[in-house]
Amino acid sequence: MDERELQCSTAEPLIGWRIFRVRRTERGFLLTAPLIHDQGFERFPAKAIDAICYEHDHSAPAPGCRCGLYAAIDGTLDSLSGYLIDSAHDQDPAIYAEVACMGTVFIDNRGIRAQRIEIIQLAAAGPLWPDTAVHTQAVAELSDRYGVAVVDLAAIPQWVLVNARPQGAPPDGATVDLDALLARIGRQAAERLDNPTRAERV
Repeated sequence: MDERELQCSTAEPLIGWRIFRVRRTERGFLLTAPLIHDQGFERFPAKAIDAICYEHDHSAPAPGCRCGLYAAIDGTLDSLSGYLIDSAHDQDPAIYAEVACMGTVFIDNRGIRAQRIEIIQLAAAGPLWPDTAVHTQAVAELSDRYGVAVVDLAAIPQWVLVNARPQGAPPDGATVDLDALLARIGRQAAERLDNPTRAERV
């Protein structure tokens, strides 16, 4: 697996986007992994969460392993809306999240796998929910539980929306120039340091 490793501090996290499913549990509405419909697995009970490898006895993420907390950044190939099509059998509504990725972060063609993510904001659309009253209740609970704003889909970057395919994972053989992508990330980080009032997110 062609990948690059970064160390991202809490002061300079790598900003990405991901999707969750919103599931009603005995504790109220919770964010959960989008492709795993198991109420007891991969819940995200708090604003920040640390990765765990469920297959091997090592810290997550690890080189050559698919463990870690997933997100997409501009220039990588995973289609967030495509994963919703992949899991169209799942009736629980989806929600997009802007996340800060920290600690050890691996970047590959598909996206990034992070040691720790912290939710910055959530973006949801009422029409994606079957019941307006349930949507209103869920938004209020999620905002209170995670301590973030729940905004509409206009907050989602254009690169997330245009990368729409009938499946989440990229086609076989699709590649990304990871060295060029890392160079761009480095330039943007330097620009943020030079212009602290001008937040430019990857």
